[in-house]
Formats: sequence, structure tokens, C-alpha cells
Amino acid sequence: MEKVYDCAIIGGGPAGLNAALILGRARRNVILFDNNNARNAVTQESHGFLTRDGIKPKKFREIAHKEIARYLSVICAKREVNSVSRKKSIFELVTSKRERYQSRTIIISTGLKDVLPSIDGIHDYYGKSLFHCP
Repeated sequence: MEKVYDCAIIGGGPAGLNAALILGRARRNVILFDNNNARNAVTQESHGFLTRDGIKPKKFREIAHKEIARYLSVICAKREVNSVSRKKSIFELVTSKRERYQSRTIIISTGLKDVLPSIDGIHDYYGKSLFHCP
């Protein structure tokens, strides 16, 4: 019989990582899907997180993964989820590698995607001297 997780989290940014930590502390069987394509990859610092204001995004993720790893009921999967469907009371998630996972609940924490205007050279400045903050 295929394992059914208590929760599947789609998105490994701050919200998804926090959800995985909280659910791990509650001893829930969780799978966290993260395609490692972070929105803030160009950012030098992340702000607005207690005790971590101004931290480099990569360092934030390293600390979060280290803390989550203490909870053996949480699995971090470096996968992209391509589809989610519901069959009765179970969600089925299919990854880009055509792997199938089942979960009783899902959290979608994929965040935002920045759509920059088409201005020549904008990508040279984005995350350095040009910032977007929701």
C-alpha cells in the first residue's frame, strides 16, 4: 500500500518551510515539495522575519532545513509538482518525474512570481538596486 501523508506542502519558501516545521513538531507525516527555484534568488537580504531580519536567503533556507531535519516525520523532496487531483478524501500529487504521492491535505505556498516590465537591462539591476516588495 502506498504511503498517505497527513499533509503535502507545495513550495519551499518561508511559508512552506514554516508550515513544515510546525507540522513536524506536531508529529504529522509531511512531504515538502521544493523545486529550488526561489523567487528571492537575486536578493541580497531577506527582511521581516523575527530574529533573521537582513539574513541572506540562502542562509535562511539552510537554517530552516536544519531545524526541520530534527523532525523525522517531515520529508523534503526536491521535486516540482505538476498536478494535484482529489480522489474521494485523498489528494494525489504528480511530479515532473511522474512520481505519484498521496496526502490527506495540501498546503499551497508557492508565493508570487514577479513579472518585470520589458525594459532593456532591467535584469542587471533587479535584486541589486531595483527591488520589488509585495
